[in-house]
Amino acid sequence: MKKRDLIKLNGALASIEGRPASIKFSYFVAKNKIAIKEEFTLLDELRKPSSEYIEYDTQRAQLAQKLADRDEKGQVRIENNNFIIVEKVDEFKTELDKLKKKYSKFIKEHEKKMKEFESLLDEEITFSGPKIDLKDIPQTIEPSLLETLISANLIIE
Repeated sequence: MKKRDLIKLNGALASIEGRPASIKFSYFVAKNKIAIKEEFTLLDELRKPSSEYIEYDTQRAQLAQKLADRDEKGQVRIENNNFIIVEKVDEFKTELDKLKKKYSKFIKEHEKKMKEFESLLDEEITFSGPKIDLKDIPQTIEPSLLETLISANLIIE
């Protein structure tokens, strides 16, 4: 299993948590969450941006919100979680370039860090969490969650 699969497994287990299930299945989920917690926590820490990059990104988002197009009610136009900037696009580009120049060192460091992190996610990891028999999995589980458990080799057929 690759480290990126471990992140996916952690998300799947978190989404299962709190649902009505048998004691056996709940135990399986809890034990696996505990088994991956240390590695997941470490990976989560490694991908966090520096405070300077967060400062840059916050200012970039504020700039985008300030210069974004507005609808007839004066509300910011957003599509697919992105600000729509057409009317003041030149001003936005100019101001964004200034911001990028000011924070260029931290942007480069962040980009390098994310490249290294992506490479790290492709590394193989040995994970041997507890397994569960297919018959003990709730029938209401979504196919995508089941697929994640199968990929992690946690199901006994």
